[in-house]
Amino acid sequence: ASGIAARAVQAMVRLYGCAPRDILAAIGPGISRCCFETHADVPEAMRAELMADAEPFITFNGTKFHVDLAGLNRQWLLRSGVLPEHIECAELCTACHPELFWSYRKMGDCRGVQAAVIALEGRA
Repeated sequence: ASGIAARAVQAMVRLYGCAPRDILAAIGPGISRCCFETHADVPEAMRAELMADAEPFITFNGTKFHVDLAGLNRQWLLRSGVLPEHIECAELCTACHPELFWSYRKMGDCRGVQAAVIALEGRA
């Protein structure tokens, strides 16, 4: 809800002179709407920041909310000027695939390890 994806784009613009239209973004595997159940606090925070843009990514099943975090992060990137064709999404739910990923919501304290990489082309 704090817009970390948008803040990353802003930092790349400020610190490295990147143009948002030139940024390539990848949203890796994460817990998906199918498995990410939450109370109203998470959707309320998303709606407060993204307003109507958050609605397609939030559903209510009568007792809990299901939230599409990848979709919401894509919205943040789009709002920051990243082009839609420059955003890739893995569309793999970490909770649905415990044979491939670790998910705290599914596995609890049985810890695994995952990593992410950010790179600037032409820099070491």
